[in-house]
Amino acid sequence: MPNCDFYAAGMDHRAILDFLLTRGECDIYELASRFEQPLRRFRALDDFEEHFAIADWRAGSSVSMLLQLHAHGSGPPFLARRVDLNPESCGGATFRYSAEGWGLVQLYLERPRASGLRNSHTNHNSEKRAAAWSDTLARLGSPADWDFARVSSFSGRLNRFIRSLAVGKSGARVILPQAAALQARGVVLQ
Repeated sequence: MPNCDFYAAGMDHRAILDFLLTRGECDIYELASRFEQPLRRFRALDDFEEHFAIADWRAGSSVSMLLQLHAHGSGPPFLARRVDLNPESCGGATFRYSAEGWGLVQLYLERPRASGLRNSHTNHNSEKRAAAWSDTLARLGSPADWDFARVSSFSGRLNRFIRSLAVGKSGARVILPQAAALQARGVVLQ
């Protein structure tokens, strides 16, 4: 299964990121850059702490961490696509960058909000889906250049690790320790 929906926060996020960094099987990039900045690559927990202003992992990031993972040996370099912005709607900014590629694995780590905690998420394209969309998104090159078996294997290890941290479930979604602690204090899992 390519995707995994789960509830996580703060220290849970740190455990997942530490797993990825320690194993060293992928490069980690932000999904979209900040306005008029290049895409950020994360090589250490310190990079996340600086970029997302995390002073204490128990509190975690004040914004969701939307990441793209490029598994080593899975395919060509990803595309850092320049996205033009309307400066009137973006405080004067005229562009940002987006990380795109057929075989990238998405890792979205959601933060608690006043309304509750939305589920975090992993996912990636299948070879079949990429082939079906290849004419529409020709800028991404050929899906045949990607090793989807490697992408799936990497994604599966990540998903198994996330599930191994679970202390509970809500439907099909696993609940990681800090998310469970938030739920016990009344935070709604959405």
